[in-house]
Amino acid sequence: MKKKMLAVVSVIMCAVMLLTPVSVSADAGTDAAFKAGFANVVSDTLNALIDFLLDGISSLLPPTMKIKDPSTHSSENFLAGNDKFIDAPAEGAKWSIGYASASILPDDFSEGKYYKGGYDINLQLSECIDDLKVRLIAMDDGSGRGISILAAVDCLGLANDDVRDIRAAVIAALPGVKITSINVSATHVHSGIDTQGIYTNTFGHVFQNLFSAFFGFDWLCDPVDTKLLKTIADQTAACAKLAVADMKTGTLTYSKTNIDDYVRDRTNPDIMIDYMYRLMFTPDDGSKGTILANFGCHPETTGYGTQIITADFVYYTEEVINEAGYNFIYIQGAVGTYTEDQHYSNDGLDMERADCTTRYGQEIGYILLAIGMTEEEIKASGIIDEEREALAKDSEGYTPWYEGGIAGETKVVEPILNVKLTEYLVPVENGVYRAFGKLSLANNVMYEDKDGNIVASTEVGYMELGKDLKIVLCPGETYAELIVGGPTMEGFKYKSAYEMIADENDEILVFDLVNDALGYIMADDDFVYLRLNYDAEYDELSFGDSWGLTSIGGHAASDIYGKFYELYDSVRDFNK
Repeated sequence: MKKKMLAVVSVIMCAVMLLTPVSVSADAGTDAAFKAGFANVVSDTLNALIDFLLDGISSLLPPTMKIKDPSTHSSENFLAGNDKFIDAPAEGAKWSIGYASASILPDDFSEGKYYKGGYDINLQLSECIDDLKVRLIAMDDGSGRGISILAAVDCLGLANDDVRDIRAAVIAALPGVKITSINVSATHVHSGIDTQGIYTNTFGHVFQNLFSAFFGFDWLCDPVDTKLLKTIADQTAACAKLAVADMKTGTLTYSKTNIDDYVRDRTNPDIMIDYMYRLMFTPDDGSKGTILANFGCHPETTGYGTQIITADFVYYTEEVINEAGYNFIYIQGAVGTYTEDQHYSNDGLDMERADCTTRYGQEIGYILLAIGMTEEEIKASGIIDEEREALAKDSEGYTPWYEGGIAGETKVVEPILNVKLTEYLVPVENGVYRAFGKLSLANNVMYEDKDGNIVASTEVGYMELGKDLKIVLCPGETYAELIVGGPTMEGFKYKSAYEMIADENDEILVFDLVNDALGYIMADDDFVYLRLNYDAEYDELSFGDSWGLTSIGGHAASDIYGKFYELYDSVRDFNK
């Protein structure tokens, strides 16, 4: 959920801001510490008021007939993963991996009935400049414990209930196949078709569902177009069938490289996992290999207000990888509030945003292919598109993406695939989410107990690849400090993931927006609906950091990562 669709909440926030002092007289003698303290007081006051108002409004709303008691929650189509983890490859084991992809654009997309999901509400479009896809890999470590499936859908996010429908379709398409887990992620593209139900005819749906809730009618809107969801489920199932049939033995390798010139953090303090991770599968028979890319970045290079449907940079990265002879899948990383640094895709050229998106996606693809190469090796490899580079070579300040080479070491990943998931009901504390849930305006299935507490069904998972790769399967958008640590972790009930679970040689990857889409996940004490920031360098006070509006609540991190550590403890030992 993104703040632009929260028109009602914006009005409330504006009213609160008008009633609250938000600035001080700026004279040269005012102490910076006083201003910083003032900003904190204003922020605390604002957030207490906003929380009170949102909670009050959501409490007054009647639930629709879709809202049930938590006791009715079903585990249908939940897959828990491996019963037993292994610590070494099975005797003679090799990786077997298959791949497939397909478009998820419905056959009636051109009629203009589908809503864009990610920025503005009630925006129906019929033009897609590239394609929206599902990409899928089927993996088997040769241990005889079954196949694990990992899919990525070009969309903003998928509710857990919709993921379970996708699983049902995949299971039905693979009768007799031993499936250990089916995990479905979202690339988090902000210019695709709405898959969450909150960017549609929002105000019309509010009226319809509120009316129905008050009078006990079942005349409720479908938050997300049912044909779109069926198309996604059917195409994912078709891909799973093709990928399993395509499985070949081969070698899996792992690499990483720093891409801090290509991503940036929109909030302070600037804490990021600024690495791009690459898993590369090379089949023994010399057939087409597969590259999995993982890094945290909002695919929103095309910008706000774009009147087109597009998969953003993901599509153009795939084009480069495909041209090099590989399949491609992008799994969103610890995305937090991280976005592309567009300056490096624009290269100083006078271009439209869509063209900048193309160049950004291409450069990500080239870097993926060139990890571990020197500049001379890159020039000799044929990766460089000379015609493309010629467009920018005379631009002021342009630096070729390959200058100095692309640092990175490649390691072989032993055939070990362990995966475990847990399902649970997470408390929904954010009044915005509570309101949307009670009125059944979003596709997340929520429950209300007799005391008025709202909870939502979700899942958290843990995966191991080889002996050194530990992967968090997270249902939201992870702030990097939860993984690598930082000042915002002060007072948080858990240490960073690296401190909790990593050994000396371990890498921790985050697969975000997997099996659900619960919004931002920040350390509890760092949660705000709106923050007044003081910039000492420029001696300025300004409002920002409203990301808490698109989080399930102030305890999302301790709830979700608490469950993750509980799950981890069931299969592995914590660091001492």
